[in-house]
Amino acid sequence: MKNRTLSALLLIVAAPLTLFSSCKKDSDSPDTTGTGSVNFTVQNVVPAANIVGVQPPQPLVLNSSVAVTPTGETFTVKTFEYYLSNIKFTKSDGTTYDAPDTYFLVDQATAKSLSFTVPNVPSGDYTGVSFIVGVDAQKTGLTDPITFTGKFDALNPAYNMYWTWNSGHIFMKMEGTLTSTNPTKPLTCHIGGYTGATNAIVTAAPSFGNSKLAVRANKAPTIALQANVVKLFDGPNPVTLSNFTGAHMPGTQSVQIAQNYGAGMFTVKEINAN
Repeated sequence: MKNRTLSALLLIVAAPLTLFSSCKKDSDSPDTTGTGSVNFTVQNVVPAANIVGVQPPQPLVLNSSVAVTPTGETFTVKTFEYYLSNIKFTKSDGTTYDAPDTYFLVDQATAKSLSFTVPNVPSGDYTGVSFIVGVDAQKTGLTDPITFTGKFDALNPAYNMYWTWNSGHIFMKMEGTLTSTNPTKPLTCHIGGYTGATNAIVTAAPSFGNSKLAVRANKAPTIALQANVVKLFDGPNPVTLSNFTGAHMPGTQSVQIAQNYGAGMFTVKEINAN
């Protein structure tokens, strides 16, 4: 009888301890339920003239910054706009979340366009992000652009990123001046095209490195992107600017420039947990 009484007392004492231990473990575990928001900031940059590889890229200042290519050619920029769309987040196990209806127009001349938010991302730890630099074929070629309002407002032709004569969006617009020639000459890139050999839709997937993006219902982490304007002309298809006649419409040259910026223009500078 004494043994039974002692055992019962031990069970009564142990039960609260077990419950407390269980509760503590649960509270220490990350909450991977619900959804959270992910903020993006974009800083457009140029390599500093004459010191390529020595100092980090400098913030792009329209009509002022002097960009230098790896071969030493220089240019200034007066217009720099592009679409980022179809944003996708990837976990370490390979599963992905495709954020719906994500179409953002980044314009160096418009400060508020240099940051945006993707809402309703499922909570979890993500190890990568990717996005189209441009607009997918469904939106750029198969939809009446006048209907683009509300969450699709950035796609409206009112922003002058649409070829009405060609029925398609301009994915990337860079206008400036080549300054390393005498005399100087205009430098123009209007990149677009979504069919066949003129398909300039490319996907960028800048690496997180060893960082992770922790999305939680009570947090809004930020991915800080940098975009190097020189990468339009440096990559799989290097461009000699002194021989460059400009890209004004869909074509082989537009595709090559798109492949360049898709491969290396974007980097993740840092991820802030917030």
